[in-house]
Amino acid sequence: MNDFAFGKPTQLGHVLQTLVRKRGLAEESAQKELDEIWKKAAGPRIASKTFVRRLRSGILEIGVTNGAILEELTCYLKHEVLSAVQQLQTNPPINSLKFVKVN
Repeated sequence: MNDFAFGKPTQLGHVLQTLVRKRGLAEESAQKELDEIWKKAAGPRIASKTFVRRLRSGILEIGVTNGAILEELTCYLKHEVLSAVQQLQTNPPINSLKFVKVN
């Protein structure tokens, strides 16, 4: 079924929202924004061994490819990096970080 009926006026904002949703552009844009926030908060050394996996229920999940970096993040830097992420990202709020070892 077509979302837009011919002959009926439609607000441009509604049309654009529908197109963005259908094409997945909103999710892609949000992912890119999270990636940039993570890189800034983590710094280049840590960012080079990590990546954003997803944001769910206020928990930003980070994939970590290096065991030493995983331990450093988990044991020493978690609160510092979370604070930096929270200063850069306000909506949706990020309440916690979860680090996952990946290959």
